[in-house]
Amino acid sequence: MLFLLLLLQDREIDGLNEQLEEDSRCLEHLQLQLVDERSKRARVERENAMLEEQVSMLMNMLQEAEQMGDEGPDEP
Repeated sequence: MLFLLLLLQDREIDGLNEQLEEDSRCLEHLQLQLVDERSKRARVERENAMLEEQVSMLMNMLQEAEQMGDEGPDEP
C-alpha cells in the first residue's frame, strides 16, 4: 500500500516537473518576444523623432520663405 502511494506521488511529481519545464519554455519564449517588441518600439520611436525633426525643419524653411516673400524682392 505504501509502495502504491509513493508511486502515485512520484508520478504526480513527474507531472508537475513536466508542467514546470513547459511553463519555463513558454516564459523564455515570451521574454524573447518582449525583447523583440521593445527593440521594435525603440526603432519606431527613433524614426518618429527623426521625422518630427524633419517636419520641424521643413516648417521653419517654409516660414522663412514666406517671410522673404512678404518683404518683397530685394532692391539694388
